[in-house]
Amino acid sequence: MKKVFLVLAISVAAVSPANAVPDLQLFIAGANYDHITDSWVTASNSFDLYVVSANSSREDVIVSLALGQMDDPGGVSANFGGTVISNTDWTYGYAPLDNYYDSWNGGLTDLPRHSVFPTNFVEMHTGNFGINDHVGDVMPDKYGDFWNPSTGNGYAGAWGEVRSFHVELGGIFSQIHFDAYTLNNDGTIREFAPFSHDASALSAVPEPATIFLLGAGLIGVGAASFRRKILSKS
Repeated sequence: MKKVFLVLAISVAAVSPANAVPDLQLFIAGANYDHITDSWVTASNSFDLYVVSANSSREDVIVSLALGQMDDPGGVSANFGGTVISNTDWTYGYAPLDNYYDSWNGGLTDLPRHSVFPTNFVEMHTGNFGINDHVGDVMPDKYGDFWNPSTGNGYAGAWGEVRSFHVELGGIFSQIHFDAYTLNNDGTIREFAPFSHDASALSAVPEPATIFLLGAGLIGVGAASFRRKILSKS
């Protein structure tokens, strides 16, 4: 299984004015926060993904995994919470699956495109979430403080629920993007993670073009070195 770089961002559907804790969030244990991309970043291909729901109960919270637009699902392996994702599970288009292609409109009834969709994606249903525990904001503030759902450390100023799902990734791909959302009764998006906070996994295997350029560069360096040796002997 190839090692990947995962960029996992905070997902915010809406913010309650009473406690300012986002309604939906995603977090990865052991990650570092990137303030430029507003993302949690990890270099592991095996990690625990935390789904945080706050401020009210929710039915059927969905987490989608979306590949890069040029990626081949046949070259990717993924396991989400014990569920193996096969290459036939991926669907091309815009999330959610309940929204048919003739309804795609770039974010009014489906997820915003945010340079990800249309692409191959798969949906994982994480279940219903209640308000039986204290939860907080997993996005660091200006002092670097945040609520860590993997340890429970930090200020938890809202009621909700958090669940973790172990994720295993492998194969060759440019990125894997994560979104969290809920749906209306007609299958359209109700709450979602804004496109300003995305989640991406970058493959550790260089693309063919990169390998070609690297090889060409090494050949050039070798030729120059050989030429210097010839000249030094003449």
